[in-house]
Amino acid sequence: MKKILFILLITIPFIGFGQSEEKIEYWDNGQVLSQIHYLDGKRDGSCRHWYKNGQLMNEGFYKNGKMTGYWMSYYENGQIQNYGNYKYTESGVYSRKDGVWKYYYDNGQIQSESIIKDGVEELKFYDKEGNLLPEGEGC
Repeated sequence: MKKILFILLITIPFIGFGQSEEKIEYWDNGQVLSQIHYLDGKRDGSCRHWYKNGQLMNEGFYKNGKMTGYWMSYYENGQIQNYGNYKYTESGVYSRKDGVWKYYYDNGQIQSESIIKDGVEELKFYDKEGNLLPEGEGC
């Protein structure tokens, strides 16, 4: 009996910690709007949003409520809108875009390319036919 009581006293405080859940929301037409994973009430894990027509809008990951890792967004027609990577700042207080980010026109042609290192961004812009624009002629 003492062993059972001892085991219960040790395990009960840990029940409820590390609670993970998946929340799914729906559009009024029954299509999935969002699917987000949570850990202890914060976004943690995969995250996806959809347009009302069922087309995927964006997908990525969260850690401790902050965007992290690879993210991709789409236009309603299914074409890629942009993609790139998020990483935590050194302080861990927030995350920011890092590395190469590419943005596209809804016709599938590249619109811009952003190279981000240590918070410094270098940009290249393209016209709707995919031709690199001279410096100073971007958005």
